[in-house]
Amino acid sequence: MVLLRKIKRGRRAIVWKFNGDANYIDGPRLAIVWPCINRIQPLLVHQANDMQYLEVNYIDGTTDIKPGPVSLYDDPLKMISILTKDLITLDANELLVLYTQQEQEEKIDLSSVRHIIKGPTLYAPKPNEWIHEFTWHGEDGTHKTHIIPGAKKFKILRLIPDQFYYNITDVRTSDDALITVKLMLFYELIDVETMLNNTHDPIADFINAVCADVIAFASVRKYETFLENANQLNQFETYPQLITRSDAVGYKINKVVFRGYQASEKLQLMNDNAIQARTKLRLENESELQVQLLEDLKLEKRFERSQKERKMELEQMSHKLDMIKQQHASHLQNKEAENQLERQHQQLLHEDEVKFYQHLKELGTDITQVMIAQQRNPDKLIQIVNDNEKKSQRTSANIQFVDNI
Repeated sequence: MVLLRKIKRGRRAIVWKFNGDANYIDGPRLAIVWPCINRIQPLLVHQANDMQYLEVNYIDGTTDIKPGPVSLYDDPLKMISILTKDLITLDANELLVLYTQQEQEEKIDLSSVRHIIKGPTLYAPKPNEWIHEFTWHGEDGTHKTHIIPGAKKFKILRLIPDQFYYNITDVRTSDDALITVKLMLFYELIDVETMLNNTHDPIADFINAVCADVIAFASVRKYETFLENANQLNQFETYPQLITRSDAVGYKINKVVFRGYQASEKLQLMNDNAIQARTKLRLENESELQVQLLEDLKLEKRFERSQKERKMELEQMSHKLDMIKQQHASHLQNKEAENQLERQHQQLLHEDEVKFYQHLKELGTDITQVMIAQQRNPDKLIQIVNDNEKKSQRTSANIQFVDNI
């Protein structure tokens, strides 16, 4: 029975003959198939776009890389397989570590050369190259602080700063207290070549170094002293071995953060009770201090108030004294004025008396008799004065009569 097989345009098939020979058929075409004589096998086409490449494995053991865009048919006579793979995408902060086998014409050289491919780029590995795979300590997925060996496997190495959490268990103080110290490490890759030459797992190196530093820090301190000096775990000076080891493997430790500690349940309970007691005493001390400060404030205010009152009293007394002084000065002035008037009055009286005695003398009156009479009988003095005046008037009249004659 004869069969007709249609090969479409753009397709390819291979015709296998009964003797094992084979021929290629390209479409469009009709192929005659004789059962038990020949067999037609359509060939699959493999494609790769701009972000892919084809890895062709030949029967002779060689491998060829064909970057996209490209398409290729299977060839059972020459090829074992054709694999479509994505190009390796590298960002600006990523790199690949490649090893290339050296080729020589005379003999096979199994040595290889290391290359570092930095991003941003797209890369397709060559047949004689293989990519270095990193196997580091990493999180086991149950908790971010649980770091186990080999948990972190990758081929693309990141250059940006990174960090990880780690809890250092069974840290013993000088008084045999066991605690767990919680840390967070920030690190940054500086020299890739140094890292590749000096370590296969920098995270393990960091963990070992920081454990040694923390154990050395706690071993010379008692539990209470450790708690008092715990802030020093945030300082670089506390981690000399970590800094030294990070420099040796091409890394830089940017920061170490102390996230706290955890003690055993019994020790933590004792510490909590001690903290509670200290807190109570501190609160009582602060309360008493507030009371004393309030009393001091009251005493100070009372003293200030008494000072103000005393000052006001002194001002009032001073004002009263000033008023008294003014009144006394006014009284003295009035008294002086009265005395002045009295003296003037006495002066006038004296002057009148002198004039009176002069007048009596002019009249020829005996002044002594007048003064004696003045002392004994003032009325008689008046009579004597009147008689003398009359005599004087008669004498004056006689003198005037004589003058007229």
